[in-house]
Amino acid sequence: MTLNEKLDWLIDQWCERRALRPLRFLLFANHNALVHTDQFGALLDSLRDVKGLCRDDITAEELTLVISAINELEDFMNARLNP
Repeated sequence: MTLNEKLDWLIDQWCERRALRPLRFLLFANHNALVHTDQFGALLDSLRDVKGLCRDDITAEELTLVISAINELEDFMNARLNP
């Protein structure tokens, strides 16, 4: 599953359940418009906020995907910033 597929799935799940707290963090980052490093950083920060602040609002499966997305973004950022 690609990063965009993970994020889309999470958004769909949270919309269905009306889990507004994690949605607020993720939608703020606008993952569909990732062009600059700052935008990737904002998405990474948003996912870290979901992981740290929304544990009561997300399922174990969703948490696993959030952590996977965080790891993928960290790897991408490290590769981009440290060629």
